[in-house]
Amino acid sequence: MYPTSNTPAPALVAYDRAAAEALLRATSTARLRADLRRGAFGVGLGAVQAEELDGLLAAWEQRALGAMPLRDALLVDAERGPRVYALICAALTAERARVAPELAARLPAAPTTIEALPPELAADPALAALADRAARRKLDLAWQLRDDSFPPPPNLDHMRPLAPPAFPRAEEPFEPPSGRRRSLAATLVAVGVALLAAPLLVGHIPESPAGLPLALLTLGLMVGIRAGPAGLAGAACIWMVANLPGFRHGVAISSLWPALPLLAAGLALLRADPRVRAMWGWVRRRRRG
Repeated sequence: MYPTSNTPAPALVAYDRAAAEALLRATSTARLRADLRRGAFGVGLGAVQAEELDGLLAAWEQRALGAMPLRDALLVDAERGPRVYALICAALTAERARVAPELAARLPAAPTTIEALPPELAADPALAALADRAARRKLDLAWQLRDDSFPPPPNLDHMRPLAPPAFPRAEEPFEPPSGRRRSLAATLVAVGVALLAAPLLVGHIPESPAGLPLALLTLGLMVGIRAGPAGLAGAACIWMVANLPGFRHGVAISSLWPALPLLAAGLALLRADPRVRAMWGWVRRRRRG
C-alpha cells in the first residue's frame, strides 16, 4: 500500500516501466477502468489511489475518450494524463526503499528515471540491494519525491499504439444440398444403400460391406456438403481404415494399432475442411433445438 498524502517521502522505487508503456499502447481508457473495477489491475494501489484513478478514467469516458488507447488520451488531456500515468506506475511498483534526507538533498526535486545508481545512493547497502534486485528482474529504477510521483513516459509523441488483433475468420455457413448437388448426393447414397441392402434381402451377408457401398455413402455425404480436397482426403483415409485386411469382426482391438495413424490423419483432414466443420456446427445447433 502507498500513503496518499502529498507529504514528501523521498524514495527509490523499482517498477515495471515496460508494462506501463505497454498498457499505454494496447489498453483503452474504458478497458483499464473495467479491469480496475473488477480487480484485474491496481491491486497494489491504496483505496484512495484506486478511487482517484477510477475518477480520472471516468472523466475521460465522459469526454468520449473511453475507446482511445491510453497513450492517445494522455496526449489529448495533458492535465490528467501525467497523474493517470503516475498511478499506473504506482500499481506496477514492485519495491521501494526510503532515501535518507541527507542523500535526498543531492537529488533532483522532480521524479526521474535512474539508469544507474549515483555514487551517493550506491554507497547505501539497502539501496544498492534494491538496484541489484531490480536489474535481475528487469525493472526500472526511479527517484521520487513522494510515494506516487513518477517520471512521465519518454517519447510519448512517437509511441505508436499496437495494431489491433485480427478479426477471427468467420466459419463458412453450412448450406444444405439443393438442386443438382442434392440429386447427385441422393443418388450416390441410394446406390450405396441398395448395394448394401440387396444381398441382405436374399439372406446373404455382403463379404465386403465397407467396400463399394461405404465408398458411395461417404462420397454422397462429401458431395452433399461440398467438401474440399482436405475433406475428401480425410474421408478416403477413414474409408481405407475400414477396408484394411485386418479390420473385420472378431479381431482383437489390440491388433488394430497399425490403423491408428491413418485414422488420425483422416480425422485431422476432416477437421481442416471448413465445410465439414460447418456441417457439424449445423448438426449441433439442430440437436439443441
